[in-house]
Amino acid sequence: MADEREVLVAGEPVLLHAERALFWPRTRTLVIADLHLGKADHFRRAGIALPVGGTSHDLERLDALLELTGAERLLVLGDLLHGEIPEAPWLARWYAFRNRWASLLVDVVAGNHDRVLRRHPERAASMGLNLHAPYVHEAPFLFVHAAEDAPVGGEGYVLAGHLHPVLRLPGLPRLPVFRFADVGILPAFTTFAGGMPFDPVRDERVFVCAPGALVEMPVA
Repeated sequence: MADEREVLVAGEPVLLHAERALFWPRTRTLVIADLHLGKADHFRRAGIALPVGGTSHDLERLDALLELTGAERLLVLGDLLHGEIPEAPWLARWYAFRNRWASLLVDVVAGNHDRVLRRHPERAASMGLNLHAPYVHEAPFLFVHAAEDAPVGGEGYVLAGHLHPVLRLPGLPRLPVFRFADVGILPAFTTFAGGMPFDPVRDERVFVCAPGALVEMPVA
């Protein structure tokens, strides 16, 4: 089984990757949602014991995807952050990532966890981010964090994150998925994320991000 799949979304060829990312070849853009930088650190500060290294692992996966695709831009559909921006180790790892990819454009559609970036745009600039809210329109797509952030009557097929959709395959735990129906929902990119189970609807296309493979689920 392949770890990527070319599909048509709103008539546009895109590549879905089992590592929970969408690549839009025409614009050389890698699209992810819900990176949640510093999430484990946030919980540790609240007194919940969690292992370190989650952000490093996620950024290593992102490194590999950028090398594989040759993307010139990274577009994050909200929740780049999980909370505030303390002087924590994850922040140094982010700066190291930006230094490695200094020419990469990083656009962020602000999500509900990105409040600090909206309040302090200078922090966004210091992290090498171009912040947008509440959406980015690039035909044929309308990029948002949550589907309800799309403007009423707005043009474009909505691509969103926020929901962290998951499904279970036989013999495996719940796994993140891509969903394409009236709107498209990307899986959470971070490996440290909860998930929202759902029942696929008729005519929906569902792709499960299994270990090392992308599996399209039959939907009646």
